[in-house]
Amino acid sequence: MAKEPDPRTELAALAASLKATDGLRTGYVLRGQERWYRQRALELVLAAAQARSLEICRHDARDPEFRLQGLADDLTSQAMFASARCVVISEPEDLLKKTSAGVESGIARAARSFVKAKRGTLVLVADALRADNATLKEIVAAGGVVHAFRRLYDRPSPWERDQDPRRAELCTWILARAKELGLPLAPDRALLLAHAQGNDLAALDAQLASMASGGPDAAMQTGLAAAGSPGEVADALILGELPRAMLAIETLYRGGVRKEKDGGRETSVEAINAILLGYLRPKLRQGLTAEIARAGGASDADALSAAGIGAFDRALRDMLGKRGAERWQAMLDDLLDVERRSRHGASIDASELTRLALRWSRRPRSAAPPARASR
Repeated sequence: MAKEPDPRTELAALAASLKATDGLRTGYVLRGQERWYRQRALELVLAAAQARSLEICRHDARDPEFRLQGLADDLTSQAMFASARCVVISEPEDLLKKTSAGVESGIARAARSFVKAKRGTLVLVADALRADNATLKEIVAAGGVVHAFRRLYDRPSPWERDQDPRRAELCTWILARAKELGLPLAPDRALLLAHAQGNDLAALDAQLASMASGGPDAAMQTGLAAAGSPGEVADALILGELPRAMLAIETLYRGGVRKEKDGGRETSVEAINAILLGYLRPKLRQGLTAEIARAGGASDADALSAAGIGAFDRALRDMLGKRGAERWQAMLDDLLDVERRSRHGASIDASELTRLALRWSRRPRSAAPPARASR
């Protein structure tokens, strides 16, 4: 499977193309999960359309005020105040897919006709528009382009020699964006922000703008006050990545856990302990189950399946075969001991989790499964 392009490279290529060409292409497909880059790509296309005096018509299929007839009119009629139109459709996936009977929607037919007739420029902005979508294929056939904007990697790829998380795409983006805003930011502070906010460029951008407007003191306090992530702590502990684990633990116990319902935070140590330990315990059991299966002769794929480890649980998948069942059992015993002491009134806080991080940070060497006995 080909590696997805770097979204920074994609945005630069789009900017260069718009600057180099005399006119806009027939169509642009801006897709991918990273909305921050998609929005900037759209801004570039719209600026080019305005510079060429195109009539801009914008439609968002998820907007409560979206009108299907209004979109159909813009795709099928002539521009009233310009020589051509630039029609933007945001989140068009449902509008452009076929019905259960395989019938193409009226909007899809209108969009393809718009592109074929070259009445202007059609721009599709989507999270996940399939490559075999008929409208997308029509845009490409007519000379349009597709730009994909994946999320930035929040840590180096496993095959890279330098595994310093401060060199990951997300961290380097934070440093570059801070520089653009005139905000002095050290790599360690950028890493702390990445752990606190997660892989959300819009939230990070807002945070950096706030820090830039508040000066160095605000930059320090805002980073430390950001909410933490139990999943980030658990992954770092499982992987034995001590610097990353210590930063994630500090962020979690200082900033609390963000509540999904109201956007507030859970900041009591007792609640944070319950959430984190409840998240980590089943992970350790899965790691133990997978290693037991592997030691019994199961293939890696079968061991992962037996433990219920999914394709996106990168931490557990990365550690398969790198520590034996005895080590996983010892880690689980450590955690259960912490839980027992917390139920009996012991004070469990960030220092206790840091102690676990230190104990679990010694990365074991890869080991092949035991050889099967000959019959």
